[in-house]
Amino acid sequence: MEQIQLHELTIERAHRGYKEGEFTARDVTAYYLGRIATYNERLHAVIQVNPDALFEAEAADRAYRKGVRKPLLGIPVLIKDNIETNGLMRTTAGAAAMRHHFAGRDAELVKRLRVDGAIILGKANLSEWANFLTEDMPNGWSAVGGQTMNPYGDKLDVGGSSSGSASAVAANLTLLAVGSETSGSIVHPSVHNSIVGIKPTVGLISRSGIIPISRSQDTAGPMARTLRDAVIALQSMCGEDESDPATLETPVGPPYVTCLDVRQAVGMRVGFVKPDISEEEVGLYEGALRLLRQAEVELVEVTLPKHEALEQADILFDEFKLGVEAYLANTTVPFKTLSDLIEWNAEHPESIPHGQTIFEEANAKSGKLTEANYLNRRIEDVRLAKTEGIDALLASHKLDALVLPHDMNYDMAAKAGHPTITIPYKRKESGAPFGLSFTGTSYAERDLIRVAYAFEQFVTRPTPPDYS
Repeated sequence: MEQIQLHELTIERAHRGYKEGEFTARDVTAYYLGRIATYNERLHAVIQVNPDALFEAEAADRAYRKGVRKPLLGIPVLIKDNIETNGLMRTTAGAAAMRHHFAGRDAELVKRLRVDGAIILGKANLSEWANFLTEDMPNGWSAVGGQTMNPYGDKLDVGGSSSGSASAVAANLTLLAVGSETSGSIVHPSVHNSIVGIKPTVGLISRSGIIPISRSQDTAGPMARTLRDAVIALQSMCGEDESDPATLETPVGPPYVTCLDVRQAVGMRVGFVKPDISEEEVGLYEGALRLLRQAEVELVEVTLPKHEALEQADILFDEFKLGVEAYLANTTVPFKTLSDLIEWNAEHPESIPHGQTIFEEANAKSGKLTEANYLNRRIEDVRLAKTEGIDALLASHKLDALVLPHDMNYDMAAKAGHPTITIPYKRKESGAPFGLSFTGTSYAERDLIRVAYAFEQFVTRPTPPDYS
């Protein structure tokens, strides 16, 4: 199969191969299943494969022969294992307590992927409970999936919590993956695994069918090796869902794929910072900024606002208890409260070797979200992160976007509900990937795609990890 160049496959290349009869969706799906069989024992990026994946691929091939054309027809996608999938795939959040949870339904975003022809390849490992179990747990570890590894080096941080999604894309175990983010969980692993990640505006993609942390910050997003592939997936995943009010009446604009044009970035005003990072990283950052200037982007030096109150306020504990108990109420698992989960974990200490301190802190909250302390902090988060934070900075300098090194300051964008796109750049002397993050105001995905795509076109893609 290698001789027909399925390594580093893109959506465009796959569809060309299907059209010309060079290979089939079944060939591509079998290729990725073979790579999972070969490398997952080392990477622990995939928790489960879909036993129906080859059947789905064969159905895609039949549809293609009939003349059906869809954006993701015959394209394999891995789904993070806190996102519901129908059929014989569990949705565990990586937790031993949930290892027998069959949702029996697709999350809304998975339904949309299927409508556009995607093949659900399986479920990706993650930091257990999307990194909301305990402070002492390593990025990428879960009781069900084990320790996810970074394909660029076993000693490198894999990032969290969408670690399996990022590792699998980087190591070519899938063409596309879906991650989820509350605060950095798409951005962080995307940067650390040298892939593209899109954390969209909260509400652009439905959260229905995703095990929640925070109703005010949660979102899902695509992860891929190229921005074009991620944008095609984003287009398929977004849309209104009556069960998620955040998705209603979102701004309408041209298709996101129309923004994949370097000419559209010419003259855009983008703010950059002088970050507190290592000398090596400063050199990489300055080199990346030079490429943006080559793309005729106007760069404006800015200073990010710092709000101590924003850093201290954390509403996630309040929202998690309510959200997870509402989720459990609509499942067949024997746990209906956060207390139930904590009790089960305590009775099975081998399943939580790093503890469950976050669970315990969240369980001390009322889960009602009526307390003045919670409501005031929620209002403050929006004011400091959005109104007087990113939005004020963009407005005062008349900027279209911000560009930052690595995954710097993802927390402010997360609290504001704003989008972020990561693009790989180079690798550091240690072998660790280094990239840029582009952030803007709510529903600024099109502007971010324009400038991120222009940057990507000037970058020589980093050499992929040696999993070939």
